[in-house]
Amino acid sequence: MRISPSHLLLLVLFFPHVTWAELKPEEIAIIAVRSSPESVSIAEYYAKARAIPLAHICLIDVPPGKNLDRAVWEDSVRPAIRTWILDQRLESQLRCLVTVWDVPLKISRETAGIDARQAFLKAEKRLRREAILAGLARIDNIRPDGAPPAAPELPNDLSTGKVMELLGAAVQAAQKRLALASPDAVKTANRELMQPVAELGGMVAGLQILAGQSAASQRAPEQVRKLEFAKGRALGLLDAKQAMEQMPESIERDEQILSIVSSAAGHAGVVGWIDAQLKLLDKNETYSSFDSELSLLFWLEYPLNRWLPNLLHHRYDGSDARRRKPTLMVSRLEAPTLGDTRRLIDDAIATEAEGLGGKVYLDARGISSPKGPMRKGSYGDYDLAIRDLAALLQDHTKLDVKLDDRKELFQEDECPDAGLYCGWYSLANYVDAFEFVRGAVGYHIASGEATTLRNPNSNVWCKRMLEDGICATLGPVHEPYLTAFPRPDEFFVALLSGKYSLVECYYRTKPFNSWVMILVGDPLYSPFRTNSLVDATALPDRFKEVLEVDPEQPHPTDQDLEPHKGHAPHEGQIL
Repeated sequence: MRISPSHLLLLVLFFPHVTWAELKPEEIAIIAVRSSPESVSIAEYYAKARAIPLAHICLIDVPPGKNLDRAVWEDSVRPAIRTWILDQRLESQLRCLVTVWDVPLKISRETAGIDARQAFLKAEKRLRREAILAGLARIDNIRPDGAPPAAPELPNDLSTGKVMELLGAAVQAAQKRLALASPDAVKTANRELMQPVAELGGMVAGLQILAGQSAASQRAPEQVRKLEFAKGRALGLLDAKQAMEQMPESIERDEQILSIVSSAAGHAGVVGWIDAQLKLLDKNETYSSFDSELSLLFWLEYPLNRWLPNLLHHRYDGSDARRRKPTLMVSRLEAPTLGDTRRLIDDAIATEAEGLGGKVYLDARGISSPKGPMRKGSYGDYDLAIRDLAALLQDHTKLDVKLDDRKELFQEDECPDAGLYCGWYSLANYVDAFEFVRGAVGYHIASGEATTLRNPNSNVWCKRMLEDGICATLGPVHEPYLTAFPRPDEFFVALLSGKYSLVECYYRTKPFNSWVMILVGDPLYSPFRTNSLVDATALPDRFKEVLEVDPEQPHPTDQDLEPHKGHAPHEGQIL
């Protein structure tokens, strides 16, 4: 079942522009599995508990509790949910979807097209290698003295940098040979140089190499004009490349990008781009969580190989990209048992009425600060975020904060009366240190802590914390890279402010969608709505954007977006 492009355009035009007004029950729809009575019962239980219309329950046809094949998601489930929203006329109303018991947790890797793209790109690299050899030979053949040319050789691990190094050396050698030639011979030779140099290094590199023998102040006006024109055209081509990379991966897309890169950066740039793509294809990180992919239900088409920016993150407030690409918030109501799942709902509602008490437990690792600025997204950066959160809560609230800044984790029974928790790093090995109070919220930063929520033999943190009574948590279903997690200081400050519900705190602070993270808990849960514990105006400036205190902050453009899943440079820290 597919939805027409015209219907998708209508969804984009009429989908509500996100404002961070209080999330309302009528802005939520629930996704349940038609063939699972348990799934339907949890959906109805939540709808009744939060006064969500029963007509807002969407039943999907998938095997209960099984992970979903990528092709089934793309060809059946995704269009079925979009069509249901249109049929219910909810496209201008919905802001949030809730997945419940038995809805798939993960979407598998894409397999169709991966092998074909790898074969195409490897063949293209072989062709470029031959073209580079031919270009270097043409430059070496420029010999007014009639001396025999050498046979150029290429290393096996050919890279962009190596091609440019060989090109520069070849041009330098040719110009040295021309030093004693007549002016007419030099003029002819320079014309002969232009084409192979541009083919190997691109238009800008070609002009820069040929003009490199003289300082910028000594260049002729015509030379300067040509160089600036080439730079402008190269920037335009780069913009076109970035636009093409936002399209779904295919051989046809690759052919167009290769043509653009070849014009801008020559065979050298093509070699680099192909190597980056082959690296991504070898990893094949096209897997995702069901919930994260659901956030982009109304995006027309997008690449799958790794993440895309979460446009609901606070850094995109007011941006054009957010308005053009409507994004849904998604939360999951599922725990190890049906009783635990219902408890997530009951505890959230009860805690909102009574208030969330308990202590704050923060488990850093004592990673020392380097000399100079901390690199964003590094281990030290996230460790510092936990310590900064402890300092902020101690300075600006009356909460009882326990910070452990040792490499070792909190140990068994060391954390009684736990209301809030954040820490790291014990991979898939929960430490039973906590006695959670009703309504507690917390998460553990590690690689696979949401790979299952129900396997009785698993010791992953999300599942075990849910068993121990936590009310809301989050985690990854696959290796996420460290930067996929919400920054602890931002997430918990947003929650303590009382300005946002649980799902809004998550989406204001998590960087990526179409990736591997999930949020478990009642999306409407707001334990501090009537009892804010932080004064937004008194916080350091870096939190004012998170809490929308200063609406005059500049908004990012499309060029400011985080590297999307088609880009290789941003690896992040593997956990």
